[in-house]
Amino acid sequence: MSLQVDVAAERPSDAEIQNMLAKAVRLYAERVEQRDGALPAFAPEQVTATEVMVTVTAMLKAVNLQLFELGMWQSWAGK
Repeated sequence: MSLQVDVAAERPSDAEIQNMLAKAVRLYAERVEQRDGALPAFAPEQVTATEVMVTVTAMLKAVNLQLFELGMWQSWAGK
């Protein structure tokens, strides 16, 4: 007897992923502020550089920010 798993049924919907990401961003930002910036986002081996670039690009687009604006904020905030 073969046990078949419906992979599509186990995967979150687009809306669920968007909600999880938004919640994670809010929680992370709050925690970083509490610790004065001393909280790594994750261990380097947990995600690839490509995954980070794809996600960060989508996040910047979602809030209508350009990479230049991020760079300016980082230099003003001393990040």
